[in-house]
Amino acid sequence: MQVPSYHTPVLTEETLSFLINSKSGIYVDATLGGGGHAEAILQHLDSGGRLIGLDADEDAVLFARKRLDGYSDKLITRKGNFKDLRRMVSECKVEGVNGVLFDLGVSSYQLDEPAKGFSFRSNSPLDMRMDRTSTLSALEVVNDYDEQRISDILWKYGEERQARRIARAIVSARAKERLESGKDLARVVAAHVSDRFLVKTLARVFQAIRIEVNGELENLKAGLLDAIEILNPGGRLAVISYHSLEDRIVKETMKSAAATADARLSRFLPPAPLTPRLRILTKKFVGPKDSELRANPRARSAKLRAAEKLLSVE
Repeated sequence: MQVPSYHTPVLTEETLSFLINSKSGIYVDATLGGGGHAEAILQHLDSGGRLIGLDADEDAVLFARKRLDGYSDKLITRKGNFKDLRRMVSECKVEGVNGVLFDLGVSSYQLDEPAKGFSFRSNSPLDMRMDRTSTLSALEVVNDYDEQRISDILWKYGEERQARRIARAIVSARAKERLESGKDLARVVAAHVSDRFLVKTLARVFQAIRIEVNGELENLKAGLLDAIEILNPGGRLAVISYHSLEDRIVKETMKSAAATADARLSRFLPPAPLTPRLRILTKKFVGPKDSELRANPRARSAKLRAAEKLLSVE
C-alpha cells in the first residue's frame, strides 16, 4: 500500500539485532505509532511468530492497522497506554513474550498534525493528549495551573533554567486573555526569551507540558516494570528514548534489575546480595549512524538501550 508520511522509525536495524531472538516468538511493540518498527519486526517473523501492537493514540492504531493489513495473521493491535502493559498482554491470552520494544516520545505525525496541538507553530487549540479520552489537556495546564506548579513542571520535565520567569509570564498573559493555541503560548515565551535561545526554550517548554499532560515519566516506569515481568527467560527489552529524563529512567530501571548487590545504609555492613533479573546488553546507549542522521535529522537525539531477561532462580 502507499504509506503517507507518519513517522520514520529510527535505529531499526540496531533495534532488531537486540530484540529478535526467535523468528517464531511473541513480541510486543508498546508504542505502535505509524507501524514502522512493527512492520520491520513482522518481516522477521515466520508463520509461528506474533506481534502485539499497542498505542494510546487511536489515530496511530487505526493507521497501523491499515498499513499492516497484510500481516493480519500475525498481528494483534490494541488501543491503550503501556502503563497497563501486563494487563493488555494478558487480555490477548498471552502469558510470556520474547521481546518488548518501547519507542518513546511523540511521532512526527503528532508534531506535524495541527489538530493534535503539540506544536508551538500551531493555531489549533492547545491539546497534547496522546489519548483523546484523557480529561487533562495542555489548555488546562497553561490556563488553570498556578504559577508555582507551572514553574515546577517546566523545571522538572523541561529542565528549563528560566522556568520561574516563563511561568510568571504565562500567568500574567492569561490574566488578560486565555491562551488558546500553541502560537499564543509561543508568543508569551518569545517575549521573555532571547531570540538566540528561543527555539530550544520553546522545545523544552512544550516538552514539559506534554509530559505533564500525558503522565509520561510515571507511565514509563510502570511500563518498564511490566515489561520485565512478562518477558520469558532469554527475552529481550529494547527501549529508544529521545531526552535525558526518559533515558535516565530506562538506564536506572535496567541497572536496578541487573544489580547483584544492594548497598546497605551503613558503610560497616556488607552489601546485601540480590538476584539479578536482567543482563544489560548495551554498556552505553546505541545512537544513530551518520547515514541515518543524513536521511532523518529527527533521529539525532535517539538513544537505544537493551537488556535480556535472565533465567529464574528458585
